[in-house]
Amino acid sequence: MHRSARLVTAIIVIFLVTTTFVFSAIAGGSIARAQEGSTEVTVRARLTGWVARRDGYHLYPEDATVRSSVVVWPNLHGETMRARLEWRRAGSRWDLLDVSSTRLNLDSRGLFLVRGLPAGYSFRIRVRVAPGNGHPAGRSRWGYFRVV
Repeated sequence: MHRSARLVTAIIVIFLVTTTFVFSAIAGGSIARAQEGSTEVTVRARLTGWVARRDGYHLYPEDATVRSSVVVWPNLHGETMRARLEWRRAGSRWDLLDVSSTRLNLDSRGLFLVRGLPAGYSFRIRVRVAPGNGHPAGRSRWGYFRVV
């Protein structure tokens, strides 16, 4: 791993709380818990802050912070998501650079920040949510970028 390369995580704080109660007609309106089925988990990661695009890569200036904002459907607030950052030189294979994780906020969103990347390499990042609590795993597409 390059000494100055680090993957930093942060959570976007949004004060939107949605509470849903499912009332059962049995026992005079007692609260019943809805069981989650095996719904598909959609993970959308979007690179922001880039200055141009070329050959399918988002381009960032040297010393820039690469931001990958993430939204997960259905709302899985509190669940852990993990970002995998890989790099390569032209003509070589992808190598793991870093893995970082954070929890989804109440709005099922999160943010990964990448700082201190060297120029001359291609990078890609993907976000994954592990299966758990009645939902399957989900992952985003690879986001490709370069530091120029």
